[in-house]
Amino acid sequence: MITTSERKDPRTFICIGIFAGVNFLFAVKYLERLTSFYLPAAILIALFYILVWRFRYMLQPYRPVINIVGWMLIAAYIAGSVYLFGKISQESLGVDRWSVISSFWDNYFKGRYAYLATSHMGNYPGPMPFYYILALPFYLTGELGYFSLFGIFPFLLLLRSTKTPVVLQTVYIVWLLSSFFFFWEVLCRSNVFLNGSLVLISIVYLFYSIENKKAILWNGVFIGLILSTRNVFVIAYAIAFLYIFRHTLLSLVQIVYIGIVTVLVFALTFVPFVYGHWEEFRRMNPFIIQSDYLMPAWLSVSCVILSMFSFFLLKKKSDVYFYSGVSLFLTISVYFVYHVLTRGFVEAYFNSSVDISYFILSIPFCMYYLFEKEG
Repeated sequence: MITTSERKDPRTFICIGIFAGVNFLFAVKYLERLTSFYLPAAILIALFYILVWRFRYMLQPYRPVINIVGWMLIAAYIAGSVYLFGKISQESLGVDRWSVISSFWDNYFKGRYAYLATSHMGNYPGPMPFYYILALPFYLTGELGYFSLFGIFPFLLLLRSTKTPVVLQTVYIVWLLSSFFFFWEVLCRSNVFLNGSLVLISIVYLFYSIENKKAILWNGVFIGLILSTRNVFVIAYAIAFLYIFRHTLLSLVQIVYIGIVTVLVFALTFVPFVYGHWEEFRRMNPFIIQSDYLMPAWLSVSCVILSMFSFFLLKKKSDVYFYSGVSLFLTISVYFVYHVLTRGFVEAYFNSSVDISYFILSIPFCMYYLFEKEG
């Protein structure tokens, strides 16, 4: 059933469209290697997510057992993933996220400059330092797939904290766990969804604690740490603070204070890896890697500036989540189109000159916008 509020709010359909569209992109790319019917199959997969959303209220009569079913699904998903970790070689998948992390820490523990490490596919480490610090416990276990699986839990905890009915929360968990992109992430030991979820949680906490003046310091710390994963998340934080500024939820002095703490914490995350390697850092660092391998700096800056125009549209807190998701999706779309124009569609998409996993960055925000509307 489609509610009256949904008919009046096209943003709901945009978020559902982004979710289904990202799954479509993954399905087309990877099913093309398995079947000549990849396009109809990808369309059916995208349609499945739309139908799950369309008929989500049909599970309401089963409320007494649905929460247990949700936890059973999560347990089964984790068990199945762990089984596949032991059966499928990481090297056979043609994705080197795990190898980038491993080579980074291998270099570091050998006393070498970590950002000169190269993965088994010859790629340099692109993310910021705190990304690797988060991954360290999983690197030490010898299986970085657990890092990918861990992405379920921060988002699940955030979901459980909403006022959304448990039945619908379980529907959304099914939505996520059945997703083509999430299965790809876990199998390939990627963690883009986890990164996006942590940014989302920090923004939710920022709004939750906004009247607690003692939390201002902690907000700066959290934002500084999480910005030290991927710099594209500056878009989401900028939109959040534009909303705060527009509605005077914090004074300008308080916003500046958070900004100063954020910058200091962000800079401190580099110290363990730059100390003793300043010349190497000047020659190779994540800022250089991302500007060289993603898209030109001027295009990245343009995307950030364009996202600032959401200032005029930020009327409610939920708008922050919506415009963050849309802005991240459009930024990665620009990156996608740039490489299609410069390298050709087949090379960019099917031959992986473009990393379509970056589209996942927008998913936690779009999903949370839908959760907020249900609550």
